[in-house]
Amino acid sequence: MSSIVSTTRSVPRYATMALVILSLVVLGSCGAFRDQGAGQQGGGGSPNVLRFNLQFEIPDLNSTTTTDGASFDVLNNVMEGLYRLDEDQQPQPAMAEGVEVSEDKLTYTFTLRDGIRWSNGDPVTSHDFRYAWLRAMDPETAGQYSFIISDYIRGDAEFSAGEGSAEDVAIKIPDDKTLRVTLTNPTPFFLGLTAFPTYLPQKQSFVERQGERYSQSEDALLYNGPYTLTELDPTSGATFVKNEDYWDKENVDVERVEGKIVKDVATAVNLYEAGELDATELSSEYVNEYEDSPALDPMVMFSTSYLEMNQSNPAFRNENIRKAIQIGFDREILADKVLNDGSVGAEGYVPPLMDSGGPGDRTFREATPEVLEGFDPERARDLYRRGVEEIGEEPTLTLLVADDSSERDVGMFLQSQFEENLGADVEVKVLPFDRLLEQTAAGDYDFYHLRWVADYNDPMSFLDLWTTNSSFNYTGFSNEEYDRLIASAKVETDPARRLQQLARAEEILIRDEAVVAPTFHPGLTELIRPSVEGLVFHPYGPVEFKYETIRDEPASQGQR
Repeated sequence: MSSIVSTTRSVPRYATMALVILSLVVLGSCGAFRDQGAGQQGGGGSPNVLRFNLQFEIPDLNSTTTTDGASFDVLNNVMEGLYRLDEDQQPQPAMAEGVEVSEDKLTYTFTLRDGIRWSNGDPVTSHDFRYAWLRAMDPETAGQYSFIISDYIRGDAEFSAGEGSAEDVAIKIPDDKTLRVTLTNPTPFFLGLTAFPTYLPQKQSFVERQGERYSQSEDALLYNGPYTLTELDPTSGATFVKNEDYWDKENVDVERVEGKIVKDVATAVNLYEAGELDATELSSEYVNEYEDSPALDPMVMFSTSYLEMNQSNPAFRNENIRKAIQIGFDREILADKVLNDGSVGAEGYVPPLMDSGGPGDRTFREATPEVLEGFDPERARDLYRRGVEEIGEEPTLTLLVADDSSERDVGMFLQSQFEENLGADVEVKVLPFDRLLEQTAAGDYDFYHLRWVADYNDPMSFLDLWTTNSSFNYTGFSNEEYDRLIASAKVETDPARRLQQLARAEEILIRDEAVVAPTFHPGLTELIRPSVEGLVFHPYGPVEFKYETIRDEPASQGQR
């Protein structure tokens, strides 16, 4: 299961279908930072301080319940799980010094490092992980991300549903340094999951002593990551200071990170130019301004935006019309001209750079055949005309899009393309994001545009949405071969066979059945002062401060 969102970093990046719409604080001027000083080196003149735009409020630092991107960014840098993602999105040993995996790929035995400690001096133990994971699944305390654990560990689904006990969950602690976990099915991306915030440890005695105060302030948390919090204001920001008790402190270079909350892009750009921010996200209107600047840092997310077509509608029950929609618009113009934010035209359903889920280090796109035809207006018009003849009438199609500026632009572009290239009659209806989710979940739509973001680095994060019984499949699509392939891939232990199964599933979804029409893979463009090196934005996870360094640089570098 993954995440449905309306934009990339413009809303919490990890919100689920039950998305909580948060009120966001806009800082309208640079005055909020007037006492912080200026200058053009990293940290506004302080050579070992990073000033980073968190962009949104920090509503929930309880790893059991949190779902939003800003809180994930904070927790990822002050806490640490068994594994941590490196600069290349690969899980590396963190609190665990290593793991032994059974031959059947079901049992993982983690050994914790010697000398790892909480910020109060207490040792981090295997009990802290078991307590946190069970708390994340307990119906009395669980949050929206309980599935990220309960879907994988044996006995967790029953416990999470209130039908089993904690003792039946296959998380065992032979001693303080050993955690033994048995999975329901082989899960090749499980080590990556242990870096996810819901898998972070919690110390039971501290949590219980804090009660409802837990995680509400910098003093109501214990830290075991690269940094600790010395200041926390959920509406204005947080101050991170290097954790001197962290096991890998020798490889944490930056001493202090000042996390500011500046939602307004123009304000953030002005603060960057004044030397009071070192890293902030850009919107499309600023990308051209910094086009030749070494500060511009675009990336493609592990995300796909696409058109979902309701097959209960006679028009979209027709395969020719669905295929016409797929190839009836120019994906490159949409990404490069309309969006202009680092997005790229869709290459398939599974995004580029995502691991193959099979052997070797190839990406899924490199390891599998092309499944998505290129833009072909003549063939698209011919397919559409044939489809209209087959259904016996000229349909009027309503396209639903979310109520934000980029989605409005996408909707208007697609409407124009379909009218020009297909001769189709398309109306665009803009809805608030929560209304869009409600209406589409009820099946009350013709077709709509949405974005899916991975929670882990594996094609299954995208492909298991479309099984017949998936709670996210609103299209009416049902294919026995597809269901069988996904079910087989979930238990397959041979990486090569698993890759073949996933590749064939995507072929059915896109090439054979044209269930959805991928539009683009969303991008994220950051403005990062060139003196800041190693600041990692994972394409499906939180930002990493651990790997960064700051070097001296002339004042003019990185400006317009």
